[in-house]
Amino acid sequence: MPKITPGTIIKLLIISFFVGWGLSVLDLTPMELLRSMFNRFDQILDWIGRSFGSIVSYVLIGAMVVVPIWLVLFLIDWSKQRGR
Repeated sequence: MPKITPGTIIKLLIISFFVGWGLSVLDLTPMELLRSMFNRFDQILDWIGRSFGSIVSYVLIGAMVVVPIWLVLFLIDWSKQRGR
C-alpha cells in the first residue's frame, strides 16, 4: 500500500483548489453536480430498460415462428430415428 506523504497531500490540495475554482466558474455546487450525475445515471438505466424491452419483444415475436418450425423438424427427425 503506498504511503501518504506530505507531497501527496499538497498535490491533492492544489488539484482540489483548481477543481473547486472550475466548478465555481461554471456556477456548479457539489449538490448540483451529484444531482446531475444521478440524473444521467437514471437516464442511462431507463435507456437500457427500454432497449432490453425491445430485445425481449423481438425474441418473443421471432420465437413464435422459429420454435414451431424447429419442433416440426425435430419430430420428423425423431420419427425417422425411431423407425430404424
